[in-house]
Order: sequence, then structure tokens, then C-alpha cells
Amino acid sequence: MKPRIAITLELSIKGEKRLNFLDIAYAQAIGEAGGMPVHFPPLPSPEFFKEALSLIDGLVLTGGADIHPSFYGEEITAPISLSPDQRTEFDLQFFRATLKAGKAILAICHGMQVMNVALGGSLYQDLDTQRPGSLLHRQRERKPPAMHRVQVETGSKLAEFLGDMREFDVCSTHHQAVKVLGNGLKVNARSPDGLFEGIELPDFPKVIGIQWHPEKDPASEASRRLFKEFVALAGS
Repeated sequence: MKPRIAITLELSIKGEKRLNFLDIAYAQAIGEAGGMPVHFPPLPSPEFFKEALSLIDGLVLTGGADIHPSFYGEEITAPISLSPDQRTEFDLQFFRATLKAGKAILAICHGMQVMNVALGGSLYQDLDTQRPGSLLHRQRERKPPAMHRVQVETGSKLAEFLGDMREFDVCSTHHQAVKVLGNGLKVNARSPDGLFEGIELPDFPKVIGIQWHPEKDPASEASRRLFKEFVALAGS
């Protein structure tokens, strides 16, 4: 049986209407890597997570809008576009439950920020205003995603995933980033401006976070290796 990988959904709330949606590229990447993508609505409860975890082998925390700063003990002090709290609460609980269950986790962009916040870390709310001088991590308006290089830390789990690939270009669409690392985390990749582009938990070797979007760059060798190794790890 193929490893079953849960992929978190984005949530839109407009009046009484609540809609879940997903960039199909995530599911395609998991499928092409040999996994079976599955999805759950954001309905957090202890019973839900117990049942969901009995059905899956791994979790992908996907991209999305911004986490409300209250989740890491701050007030809004910079330009942000908020994700619904219901989604944030669900993602935080799903991450913690999956971590406790010892299953594989790949946290992408917003998902990496969820991972950091879940472990007590904080975020730059807006790089342009809070970290001036950073390189372009997100294009303005409707343009192709920004591209920049990342350098992978030698000896990290991410380096193990990527083999001999230590420096390469990535697809970037974020204006927030990890500021203070959460408990137990270490950096596994950086961009040329020193921003944390990847994090992992040495005590939980099945857990990796990356700030870029490999699903948006499926032709990249780094993207293919990343998803293939993650699905294999989930199935091990």
C-alpha cells in the first residue's frame, strides 16, 4: 500500500460560507513521489486527530496566509493578511498530534511557520518593514514567484534528503519568516541574506520544515528528491 499523506487545506470564511481549497500541485507532487494524498477538513478535536492519525503515514503542512501574531504572544505591528484562526488552530494541533505519534511531517512555507510557532517560536510579521535589506522573497502583484538561492547545512536531515545538492535556486512566495526558533529546532538551510529557509528537529528525524515552495517548481531536481525522500520516510 502506498504511504498515505495528509495535506492540510486552506480555509476561506465569507459570512456564513466556509470553503476549503488546495493548490493541486501539492497532491500531484505527493502522488508522483509514490504517495497517496488525503485531505481532512479543519475540525479539531482529540477524537478527530486520534482517528485521522490511524489512517495516515505522514503530514504535509501547506502554504497559506499569515498566522495571527497572538499565537506567538504578539500584537499586529506590521502589514499582514490573516489566515482564519480556525485553520491556524487546526494546523497547530495536527502538527503536535502527528509529532507525538512519531509520523513524518513536511512543513512548507506557512507550514514551516506553523511548526515554529507550535514549538514556541516567533515570526517576522513582515520582512520589508521588520528586516529591511532582505532579498526579494515574494513578488508583488500578479507575477511569477520570486527565485533565490538557498544553502543547505551540512549534516542536516535535509542534506541527507538532497544528497549532493547543497546550493540551488528555490521558488519563494512569502513575506513572513522565522524570527526566534522554537524549542528543539535547528536551522537546516539559509538564503544569502541569512534568513532561515529550513528548520528541523534533531530529536524527531522524520520532521522537516522548508520556507520555499517545492510543489511550485516540480521540474527542479531538489523538489523531486525532497518529495520522494519524504514519502519514503513516511512509509518506513
